Amino acid sequence: MDRYCLETQSPVFQKTLNYCQKVANSHANVLLIGESGTGKEVAARYIHHLSRRRNNNFVAVNCSAFTETLLESELFGHEQGSFTGASKSRTGKIHNANEGTLFMDEIGDTNAATQIKLLRVIESKQIERIGSDIPA
Repeated sequence: MDRYCLETQSPVFQKTLNYCQKVANSHANVLLIGESGTGKEVAARYIHHLSRRRNNNFVAVNCSAFTETLLESELFGHEQGSFTGASKSRTGKIHNANEGTLFMDEIGDTNAATQIKLLRVIESKQIERIGSDIPA
């Protein structure tokens, strides 16, 4: 992956790759912006590949593929019995990406309440499963 990407003839793409390389070893959260189909997930995977997190999970979530309620369950997980159909506890995508990379595509399509919960996770580095008040 490194060799292919680094041999580009496009100055614009090379500049993008240089940014990816700069952030790869930081602990900063990275916001990738662009229209659908412009390669945000490719860039995220490249950053993950270059980082110290490369041996841990890369978890991609298309936020627009879920209803708001289901998205929260997918991201945060839930406790058994916390809602109809929650027959067992389940970890969420955020937990599964721990020490790795979580790529949330189309995050702008989620409602404000979900975005606020995600901001809390980013700031506190803790999650609470749906139906639980104990930080994980």
